[in-house]
Amino acid sequence: MNLFEYPFLLKSLIISFWLGIVFALLGIFVFIKRMSFFSDGIAHSSILGLAIAFLLNSNILLFALLNGVIFSLLIYYLERKTKIHSDTLIGLVFVSSLSLGLILMSLKSSYQPELLNFLIGNILTISNFDFVLTIIFSVLVLTFIICQFPKIILALLDPVEARLRKINVNLYEFLFYLILGISVILGIKLVGVILITAFLILPAATSSLVSSSFKSFIYLSIIFALFNVVFGFLISNFYNFPLGASIVLSGFFIFFNLFLIKNFLNK
Repeated sequence: MNLFEYPFLLKSLIISFWLGIVFALLGIFVFIKRMSFFSDGIAHSSILGLAIAFLLNSNILLFALLNGVIFSLLIYYLERKTKIHSDTLIGLVFVSSLSLGLILMSLKSSYQPELLNFLIGNILTISNFDFVLTIIFSVLVLTFIICQFPKIILALLDPVEARLRKINVNLYEFLFYLILGISVILGIKLVGVILITAFLILPAATSSLVSSSFKSFIYLSIIFALFNVVFGFLISNFYNFPLGASIVLSGFFIFFNLFLIKNFLNK
């Protein structure tokens, strides 16, 4: 198949690769810091932004991004101003956002296919505007992660050492929450609200099974993320399965087989 003959397939492959790399790097920190519930909360809270855009007949991705940013910063603020555990705060905020979103959606009974695409994922239907917006944001996020990677590692994984090195830990934590929120929303169009957390953590989880150092953990996470995208893309096109679900299923297949091999060799 010549991808250049099918622009919608080429766009979906480009977006999938870019987001695969971004999510592989972010997933490393999410996996180590056990923040998967945070990403899940962002995804579900985005229903509020989708509902508002739906009612106003506006661009869904823009409202979802705004909602994701607000949710991320709200959790960051509440974590530092209250003694309530972060998991509890995330649960309270995302359930409240989800509930309000569902109420707003009920005010308009007409069917909206684009809204459904955000729930289950369908990158093949992405508009040119959303394509450009996703590329711009993903490039900015990836550039920031690559340029600031050593400082992000210290700030998130060893804040005491980071402060000794005069790194502004609060600033980097704030920025990480922000870019994680933006990235999760961008990924929803690809894999949907339901599967976004699996898409984020599968590469890191798979890499943790075979990596022997933190450096190899990083590189293998990226490699596995790209493998997941390629295999998922092939499965989706060959069997006409949903692309996002195919990518996640491919990732789990790789993870599970490596898990079995590792346990067999260790016996």
